[in-house]
Amino acid sequence: MIATRVFGHGDRIAADAVVVNADPATAYADLLDRQPRQQQYSPSCVALYAGVRDARPDAHHTISFGTAWKSTFDEIIRQGRPMSDPSFLLTVPTVTDPSLAPEGAHAYYALFPAPNLEHRRPIDWTSESSRYVDHMLDTMSSRGFDIDPEVQHVTTPADWAAQGLSAGTPFAAAHRFGQTGPFRLATLDRRIENLVWCGSNVQPGVGVPMVLLSGRLAAQRVLGAGGPSATIGG
Repeated sequence: MIATRVFGHGDRIAADAVVVNADPATAYADLLDRQPRQQQYSPSCVALYAGVRDARPDAHHTISFGTAWKSTFDEIIRQGRPMSDPSFLLTVPTVTDPSLAPEGAHAYYALFPAPNLEHRRPIDWTSESSRYVDHMLDTMSSRGFDIDPEVQHVTTPADWAAQGLSAGTPFAAAHRFGQTGPFRLATLDRRIENLVWCGSNVQPGVGVPMVLLSGRLAAQRVLGAGGPSATIGG
């Protein structure tokens, strides 16, 4: 039997250490009442999830590159507007595992890079979402991926932000030189005693293997492995 307890606002919980895997900027502002460290963030994306019948996909993963590679990434990173000639990822997991959708149907996932919300005039995704999904479907159709969704769900940068992800991006802090390797946020907080971080915003960085390593580093901090300078206080 697993015992559970519901905590209310203002309850105090005694702990030797606290491990946080939430977005650090959000956690500092909303949970810790501290000013977060200024960071620059990666571009975001719009993700379309679609259930499609009468489709005949032939690949689990497809990456389609636009012809204006350099200029379109300049559009989303510097100009804060969608790619005019998008590059995108199309994933159809039912090619590998048909049980993920009803018989005769396929599950599609399309990811289009998009600007994050840290621009002078961020895109109003509330009004632009429907129009941009049409743009996604037209772009895929023009490259030979005709998709007529029976059901669909879209996640925009505004939705990522509503989930507590800074700048509305699921890709965390950008891997610029000053935010890479030892310069990235440390797993052991330097301002709050015995607070430990893990996740894509902290060392060593973005990606499933890196995030798993951050969890291992966090565990080492709590358990006392890795030397005195790398562990929590007694």
